[in-house]
Amino acid sequence: MFRSRVTQILFSGFAPATAPKPFLRAQRIPSVPSPQITTRSARFSNSSRSWTTQSRSPFRPFRSQPFSTSGRRSFNNGQNYKRFNNAPPLIQLLSRLQPHHYMMIGLGGGLFYVYNIETVEMSGRKRFNCISASRELKVGKKEYQELMAELQGRILPENHPLSINVTRVLERLIPAAPIENAEWKVHVINDPNQANAFVLPGGKVFVFTGMLPICQDEDGLAAVLGHEIAHVVAHHPAERMSNNGISLVLAFVTSFLFDISGQLSSLLLSLAYGLPNSRSQESEADEIGLMIMSKACFNPEAAVKLWDRMNQTAESQPPQFLSTHPSNSDRMESLRMSMYKAESIYEDSGCHVLGSFVPDFERASSNYRW
Repeated sequence: MFRSRVTQILFSGFAPATAPKPFLRAQRIPSVPSPQITTRSARFSNSSRSWTTQSRSPFRPFRSQPFSTSGRRSFNNGQNYKRFNNAPPLIQLLSRLQPHHYMMIGLGGGLFYVYNIETVEMSGRKRFNCISASRELKVGKKEYQELMAELQGRILPENHPLSINVTRVLERLIPAAPIENAEWKVHVINDPNQANAFVLPGGKVFVFTGMLPICQDEDGLAAVLGHEIAHVVAHHPAERMSNNGISLVLAFVTSFLFDISGQLSSLLLSLAYGLPNSRSQESEADEIGLMIMSKACFNPEAAVKLWDRMNQTAESQPPQFLSTHPSNSDRMESLRMSMYKAESIYEDSGCHVLGSFVPDFERASSNYRW
């Protein structure tokens, strides 16, 4: 015991005089959890069926959407942010184009437009038309087949008095209408409630019986048919198809550049481009039709009287800038301004020496029991 005490003193060195502390066993002290910031990303474990979140210290700078080396903002899943991520492939393709690509597309479109500018022979009006005459004729034949299937059972026979009268007027107008490869045929549709008439590319003529009382006589019917034939002479169906293509492209580009609804852009383009072109075609058909009927020895003054009757029977009409046709009063004024030219053609054709037999379509329509 004494030996142990001496050894303790010799080897203790400068040990403190205080009594040694008893040995304490290390204990795990529960730590106080620090505030956690949870990111939006989460990972679902299929094995444990539990959600685990990624925590971030509140003292570390937080950036939920780091920037990639390309300069584009990216999400946590590593995919680059794109404005048109769910858009159609064409929109996604256009969104990746560079400014010089748009310049090339615009230049190509401008050259295509200029290349297809042509002059209407009988009026001198400049217009855009990229549809060939053969293509226009094919469209007319297809529309004719659809109409014949739709109007089956409502077309009067060829030996009907009304069909005979309409055919007689058409036969006088055909020599004055420069239309190639036309197969003329008259179809009178039994519908007294509809005042309408039209001519398809290829020479197929449709006249509703409700139009005949307004025409009253051959001169009035010649004014209607001359107008409809003029649409075909001036290739207005092909021009309308061409303008529809332009309107579609412009509406698409406007919606893409200004990020607006396609319906809104279509409406604005219709008011600014489509409707004015349609009214120009109608006014041009009035003038060309007046010359055609005058050359065929029909009284040109009947055209003005026709639109006067149309104005009296017409119901409330929308404003002209919202309509595909000019107002009836404007059409009458334009026809009066062109009357001197029509009368000159009438005289040069020797029509003043011809007698006229004028059948009354209104009386013929009333005598026929529908």
